[in-house]
Amino acid sequence: MSDAQVDLRDVIVVGGGPVGLTAALWLADGGASVTVVEVQTAPGDLPRAISIADETFRIMDHLGICDELKAEALLDTGSRYFGLNDRMLSASKPLPSRTGHPAKSQFDQPVLEGLLWDRAATHPRIDFRAGMLAVAVSQGAERVAVEVRAPGDDDAPSQRIHAKFLIGADGGKSFVRGAIGTRLVGSTQQERWIVVDLLNVATPREPYAEFHGNGERPYVLVPGVKNRLRIEFMLFDDEDGDAMCAPEQIIALCEPIQSGLRLEDIRRAVVYVAHQRVAEHYRRGRAFLVGDAAHLMPPFSGQGLNAGLRDANNIAWKLLDVLAGRGTEALLDSYESERRTHGAKMVTVSRRTGAVVMAVGATRTRLRDAAFRAVSVVPRINDYLRNMRFITAPNYAGGVAVPALSRKAPLAHAVGRPLGQPTVAFADGSTGGLDRALGGHWALVEIGDGAGIDARGGYWGGIVARHVRVLPAGSRMPAAVDQYGVVTVVETADTVVSLRREARAAGAAAVTLLVRPDKYVAAVISPGDEGRIIAALRAYEAPLVITRKEEA
Repeated sequence: MSDAQVDLRDVIVVGGGPVGLTAALWLADGGASVTVVEVQTAPGDLPRAISIADETFRIMDHLGICDELKAEALLDTGSRYFGLNDRMLSASKPLPSRTGHPAKSQFDQPVLEGLLWDRAATHPRIDFRAGMLAVAVSQGAERVAVEVRAPGDDDAPSQRIHAKFLIGADGGKSFVRGAIGTRLVGSTQQERWIVVDLLNVATPREPYAEFHGNGERPYVLVPGVKNRLRIEFMLFDDEDGDAMCAPEQIIALCEPIQSGLRLEDIRRAVVYVAHQRVAEHYRRGRAFLVGDAAHLMPPFSGQGLNAGLRDANNIAWKLLDVLAGRGTEALLDSYESERRTHGAKMVTVSRRTGAVVMAVGATRTRLRDAAFRAVSVVPRINDYLRNMRFITAPNYAGGVAVPALSRKAPLAHAVGRPLGQPTVAFADGSTGGLDRALGGHWALVEIGDGAGIDARGGYWGGIVARHVRVLPAGSRMPAAVDQYGVVTVVETADTVVSLRREARAAGAAAVTLLVRPDKYVAAVISPGDEGRIIAALRAYEAPLVITRKEEA
């Protein structure tokens, strides 16, 4: 069957949770035609994930829902760890984020799901198949096909949807993962936990998640906005999970921590067993796995959903470039190498955090507490724990990036890392984050006098790179776009992040940062180094070069 005989979509996304919808919206906003297949007929209303990272806010800002999400979040939070006799072992809070958003916050997942669902359901380039179940997947050299039908009736007629690519975002029990022939590897912890979400809890609490490893029944307490509170209790082997979820038992469990609860204050109580598993492959042919379909991790570091949203962001911009005819097979392969590495690392961090919290028994708990006190007097370790340096952003220097010629080169450390986002002034007199000037495109961010790059044509025009010049605070704002197509912004005087100050401190009077669509730095272009970087980047981005004659 030829493409002319079928409705060939650009991408099918199986799974309409927050990760799948984030991928779908990024793709659709970038011009792709997307079909979303989701078995539910409404957004999820259960609070699952509760911690949100700065990069997640950055992604949601691109999708236009960041302000609404922040209004329902407890912003800029930390963590506290308690041992025997409720003695605090450690307090930690992430260093101030360079992304322009709080490093760690507590949110309500149904709020996020509702915002994403509403946008996707009304998006003109998204065909939203709510209430449909994926039952078969097949792949060819140039397309994939997904067979869908209404759930609950094996004899119901099915429909076949064709697309150039497939994203499996259908959760931990992913049908797509099995259909494309890959599996999860790893283990499952033996301990069960009961998650209790409460409403109407008026007791004031500081903005810290609390991990109580008292040696008896470990528990975790996470405050939220609008009098929401989550409490998680470890269950013992001889306890029946269903019986422990009974409302009267929940009230009894919570009584020492939160007294006076009523039945109507219990929003949800559910037992879970944490997995620490990663898919063997994130890519099979034209199919890709994201979110829980690709990795399952314990909840103790709050990284599961955030890792999934990074997956969605990473594969979406790469698919857009391939669909536009400039991305290569190596660019698609880089999705697995970039995201699987970081996903596996976050699984390990979450497992280790859980091992600390779940210590039970007097001897084991005393040893843990003693170890905490011992290492806390070592300045380097204390800084590592206090500033939550164990929760790290991805480093894509080994992926779609071009390292500097020398580690000592100015700003060489920035390659593969997220671009800092200063607050800047725009030509229309407004102020905001630098991301507003970059959009969802490749970008050349010129600092100082830049590297003498002209982005109007040639290779940079071929990858549709925006050219943005950042001037120091107090500079006079020139025209919004000059004759060379450069957008100019001016750093504000009170900005936390100053790209120009960092460049000067690194000894770079003139430098241009090449920034990927996901706001990670792909290269630092110093004068005379442009050709080397273009040659290396062609492995991932091989566009038709735009000449001045073609522009005219």
